[in-house]
Formats: sequence, structure tokens, C-alpha cells
Amino acid sequence: MTIEHVIIPVDFSEASLVAVEQGRALARRAGADTELLSVTSPRYANTTAAALRSLAGDSDGTAMRVITTESDDIEGRLVDEVLARRNSLWCVGSHGRTAVGELLFGSISADLVRDAQVPIVVIGPRSEPRATAGVLAVALDGSDLSETILPAALQVAATLGLSVRLLQVGLEHAASDAADTAYLSRVASTLPHSDRIDFDTLYGNADDALVDYLGRSGDVAMLALATRGIPSGARLSVPSTAMRVLRHSPVPILMLHPAEPEAPAPSGAPVADEAPLADMRKRVVVAIDTFAASRPAVEWAAAEADRVGAILQVLHTWQIPVGPASMYGYPIWPDIEACRQAALDEAATVVAAIAAAHPTLIVETIVAEGGTVTAIGKQSQGASMVVIGRHHHGRIASLLLGSVSENAVQQVDCPLVIIPCDTPAEVSASR
Repeated sequence: MTIEHVIIPVDFSEASLVAVEQGRALARRAGADTELLSVTSPRYANTTAAALRSLAGDSDGTAMRVITTESDDIEGRLVDEVLARRNSLWCVGSHGRTAVGELLFGSISADLVRDAQVPIVVIGPRSEPRATAGVLAVALDGSDLSETILPAALQVAATLGLSVRLLQVGLEHAASDAADTAYLSRVASTLPHSDRIDFDTLYGNADDALVDYLGRSGDVAMLALATRGIPSGARLSVPSTAMRVLRHSPVPILMLHPAEPEAPAPSGAPVADEAPLADMRKRVVVAIDTFAASRPAVEWAAAEADRVGAILQVLHTWQIPVGPASMYGYPIWPDIEACRQAALDEAATVVAAIAAAHPTLIVETIVAEGGTVTAIGKQSQGASMVVIGRHHHGRIASLLLGSVSENAVQQVDCPLVIIPCDTPAEVSASR
């Protein structure tokens, strides 16, 4: 990818105006032209053009272009432009909204990254230019997806005159002084001019570790990473590391949502919908309600996983709250983030308790929106065992609420262990 132009979409929001400033700085560094681009309706074409001229001021080499459309699909129109101009680096401002914020207000930057499937520089709300910084850091987590950003990162680094630093993130279960650089060294050896590439390892939660590193490392001018491009609704249950880093990053981020590989299925093989990928690692899955209510099941599952040398996966589900204030049964949107966070906190409480009793046990959490039984069924595929707790609700409660343990028997694809979780007093009261 040869960078001849830096194109900056402008909607005159605060985020896009910040992107104009930093995009111009990138263009100067790359020796490229700058273009300000707006998409609007024909009715406002002249007004928008005048506003762009005012924004460009007397800057030399700054082009302006107004695209008119009757459609409300502004993001789709921008995607067409991105795909048509491959020799350009796009620089987009972002408010860094949460998943709930995107559901309510939308996010052009997130949609553009997800749908264009080419590298795009995204300017977050806390990003500031570092004119003297000389490093482009590339975040890798050991997956093939994370490495898809490497070709674009190398090209952008060469164009901007930056050196490359590989960062391994997500080492939550390793000691902070382990300094394990074997993976990064292997990756660097496959890249051009590998002797000029350095690397570093980060420990702890991936997004927190990256943001902390960028704050401490004043020599980093830009971060590059690949993203799964999860839609905002799905991110309520599957948080996006890329978007969380973007909200707090002090530098611009080169993002890529790579295209899915198109491999035809062998003759007679089931299609993807019929054969979902299963996690075939040796693992024990324990489904929880709350830690207090599920403690006997959690403790039994942790002990069993530790005994057989398996990974323990803690599965916790939550649902969008619907209360009397929600008209026609629609969910109360402002409560969603708090509900999801409460579920994440509950899972974290369980992990902390397990770590205290089994410090060497690897524990993963799955916090998902939706029905518990369905989630258990999906997570059971390829598992060594599923463990759930059972409570004696009494006949009326069971008729009204159903029984997760009884329904799970019909869903799981592996051995199922049911652990009583009531105290003797609770059992007596339910009879």
C-alpha cells in the first residue's frame, strides 16, 4: 500500500475536528496530500463545501471534496470511497463510545473499520499527536487474526519513518517477570529487516496493559492492532479489546478488521451453521448464578479441573432487564451496561475465590447475554465435563421458573455433574 493521500472524513463533530488536526500531522510526516471529505444531502452541498473551505483555511496541499447522497447510509458511502482509493490512508475521528452508546447513537468509525476491511487510522477521544515519537507499536496476542495487521503496520511505519515494536498482550496467567519473548522473536524473524524490530511483553488484562504501556512509553507515536469487528449489540456480551483501548489510548490507532477467509467446504462436509467450531481443549465448564448461590458447584468443579489438569471455564449469563417503565415490553436501554458490568463483576468474584484456593489453575470466564441453558449447551461442545448447581425451589417455583439442571440434561454434549447447592435449612423449607 503506497500512501499518496491522507483522507479525513469530516462531519464537523468535535471528534472529526480532532481527526483533522492529527490527520494533517500524519500527512506531513508521510509527505502525502491531505483531503477533507464530507458526505451530505444535495440540499446542503454548498453549505458543507463552504464549511470545509473554512476548515482548510490557507493550508497548502489540502484538497476538499463533498459527496452528495439521498441515502441515510453515510457509512456505506464512505466504505465505497475507501475501497475505490487504495493508495490512501484514512484517518477517522471517534467518540470512543461504549457498546450501549453505539446502540443509541451509532458509530461511523466502528462501522467503517468493520465493513471496509482495510487499515484505517482511528483517532480516539484522548489521542494527542506525538511529533517527536519514533515507534509504531503492534499489539499481538498469539492468534493468526492479530498478526493480520503486520503487513499494513510495516508499510505505515516505513511511510511515516517509524520503527516497529511488537507487543505481546494478554499474558494474564504468567508472572510479570517472566519476560517470555519466544513468540515475538519468532514473529520478528519472519519480517523484513527483523534486526531493526524490537519487542516487549505486557502482563495482565490486555486493554488495561496496552493503555498503561502507551501512557508510560512516550516514544510510541501510534498503535496498530487487528479487531474482530464485533457489532455493538454483540459487544454487550463479548467486549471488544480494540474499542476499549481506543477509548483511553493517548495515541492514534491503526485498526484492521480482516476479511474472513473464503474456503469452500469439502464435498459432503457440513456447512458452518451445522458444525460450529468447538473448543477441544481439556476443560471443565461450571455454570454459575451468583458465587454465593453456586459456591459448592464452583468449588467441586475447581477441584476436579485442578485434579485432572484441565482449564476451568466459569460460565455466567445475564439478560437485558425489562421493567414496568419500559413501554410495550421494550428493554430499558440505560440499564444494559450496568447489568452487563454486574455480570462481569460476579464472574471476577468467582475467579478471585478460585485463585485463592487453586493458584496454579487456569481459569477463563464466559459472560454471555441470553438464556443459561442455551449457553451451557454451546459451551459443552468439546468439553470434558459440565458442572452446574441445583437448588430445591419447591413445586410451584419449579413450574413457574423451570429448572436449569433438568433442562441442561437435554442440551449438553458431554458428561454433566449436578451439585446440590442448598443448605439443609433451605432444603427443609422447600418441602
